[in-house]
Amino acid sequence: MSERDNMKTKDKTVLGLELERFRFSRALRDTLAGIDLSLEPGSLTAIVGGSGSGKSTLGAVLAGMLPRHDGDELEATLRLAGREIRHGAGSGVRIDPVGWARQVGMLPQDARHYLSGVRETVEEELALGLENAGVPRTQMRARIAALADRLGLHALMDRDPGKLSGGQERLVALAALALGEAPVLVLDEPLAGLDTAAAARVCALVGRLRSEGTAVVLLTRFMDQLAAGADHVLSLREGSCHEVEYVAPTARAAAPPVRRPVADGPALLEFSGIDLGYRGSAGSVVAGLDLQLRAGECVALAGPNGTGKTTVLKAAAGLMRPAAGEVAGSASSGGSVGLLLQNPVDQLFERTVRREVAFGLPKRAPQAARIPEVLASLGLADEAETHPYELPASARRLVALATVLVREPTVLLLDEPTEALDADGLALLHTAIETVLDRGGAVLLATHDEAFMAATAHRVHRMGPAAPARI
Repeated sequence: MSERDNMKTKDKTVLGLELERFRFSRALRDTLAGIDLSLEPGSLTAIVGGSGSGKSTLGAVLAGMLPRHDGDELEATLRLAGREIRHGAGSGVRIDPVGWARQVGMLPQDARHYLSGVRETVEEELALGLENAGVPRTQMRARIAALADRLGLHALMDRDPGKLSGGQERLVALAALALGEAPVLVLDEPLAGLDTAAAARVCALVGRLRSEGTAVVLLTRFMDQLAAGADHVLSLREGSCHEVEYVAPTARAAAPPVRRPVADGPALLEFSGIDLGYRGSAGSVVAGLDLQLRAGECVALAGPNGTGKTTVLKAAAGLMRPAAGEVAGSASSGGSVGLLLQNPVDQLFERTVRREVAFGLPKRAPQAARIPEVLASLGLADEAETHPYELPASARRLVALATVLVREPTVLLLDEPTEALDADGLALLHTAIETVLDRGGAVLLATHDEAFMAATAHRVHRMGPAAPARI
């Protein structure tokens, strides 16, 4: 870009960042270095990078969330709403988080963190920010109803936000963020866990927001449909950004399919006419499900958000009792079942990776001796003494997977296992699944990732809303 063009860009900049370096407290090297961003009204900037590249950290800097404390080191100049803020050694700069959030809103990778956790319904959750801003009630209801139309949320308005599926949770968080009408939005993996229809609605919403002048920053692992209209595509590697030409998204390279199951393998998990629902729900989430999982096979559960995929996995793990029908081979009947939850935050609580994977295992148990082997198989051997929350999102998901695999489950249950995984993480996941199948186990997974299903599943069972499902 010429100096003249650069001057024009700065004149129209709604948010500018000149970042020399950022380093977390006690880190041995900089997480980010040498980044220069200028965001114009209505622009879309896609920042693409693998796990650990610094995407989420960069988003948190833009959103005024970093540095968090005196130990974090940031040397940068931010220009926002006519103000210039200089971070540097001894500057003592503190950003007003409430005032900053009015200008820059951020949807975190874990969308749950954006929700308050104190509202009883989705409608009340969406109203929270508007209430705090003093928006008149009539105007508030009109804005919420209009956004619910665009994102297809009307069926969720009376639901408890704490009982939504992962994809529904992300849609609600994005709606709450959009209602704030901040001039700049930073979206960290906004399409993760969404079905095709929901992803299309999000893309349409982002397009509308841009047409109204909102500048959008997209943080993503892969070039996806939301990045298709990006004004700038930046590759983030080892903390540094480089602009690249946009390449139309193509299907991710899939690993070779796992070996075909033995046709007459024994049934390891079987659902017979089961109905599943939650207390207080108007009806069943899953009705009349018949499904059999045999040794050596991988079966995928697919379908729109909210059709009960996670609910089926919970029943298989013995965490839910069906209102009708029977589950055979689940944990409730003594089967060896391991469940990887959709959100690793629900599964990680120890202070090192090694302690996390060893949790609950007797020291002399055969599984305890396998901990180094399992960590090595998932590329975590060098992270054994690291706190799980100091790892990037892809590695955290693999740590959660390690806590399951170390117990050598006969049936492995995976809920949206590809979320947050970069290309290396996906390859490790494929290998882990093959290992379970090779030893005569079986895998039941829930996912919206069609490429992953094509490469991994022997059968795909597509679920519909509250309709009897047969296979």
